[in-house]
Amino acid sequence: MSAPDQTRTTYLGRFDEFEAQIVLELLEEAGIFAYAKHEPTDNDHFQYSPMMESERGVIQVDATKVEEARRVISEELPKHLESIRESMDALETGNELPPDGER
Repeated sequence: MSAPDQTRTTYLGRFDEFEAQIVLELLEEAGIFAYAKHEPTDNDHFQYSPMMESERGVIQVDATKVEEARRVISEELPKHLESIRESMDALETGNELPPDGER
């Protein structure tokens, strides 16, 4: 989702790299402009400035929708992470999960 030229952004939070990708997807689905300050495929450059803190996982959102973004993340991120955890557990134990809606 692209931001209009005059969109002001604000800090939503810092997430680990795995969660950051899910957060971006959830916000896009909700129609909220968001971006990560550091692409997960880019390297950090600590060798040049070891005192600098990494911007990995920092998510910026449309400043007018920050409260809505926080609500979406607080409600939806735990559900997604639990679903992923259940899928991983099922893979490890060799059990298959029933299709969505049949749990």
